[in-house]
Amino acid sequence: MTLGTIIAIVLGIAVLVFLIFGFSTGWNNMWSKITELGGGSANVDDVVRGCEVACASQSIDAYCRQERTVKYGSEKMAWNGTGLSNVTSSVGTCQNMTSSTNYPGVNVKSCPNLC
Repeated sequence: MTLGTIIAIVLGIAVLVFLIFGFSTGWNNMWSKITELGGGSANVDDVVRGCEVACASQSIDAYCRQERTVKYGSEKMAWNGTGLSNVTSSVGTCQNMTSSTNYPGVNVKSCPNLC
């Protein structure tokens, strides 16, 4: 067999696995897993890591303006403007997430002189 044939077989198997996974788990579920890597809905560690990278690279837009969604594994108590309430997710910028009251457990470090 030639090298081209072997590569075509490997690519065909990879596409087949991708299609089987997509149809068996649901395309929305698979798409949410892919967008987590790119900055979509993410867990707490991914958001904190993204904010640290934005601060280190001095990216004003990514740190100060881009809204990120934090999904908690279980309900957390957070400030809703008038008092504490149970939440399962929070939306905000990295700059907002430096507040441990409004975003419990996120612990984003502030990035002075950026925003």
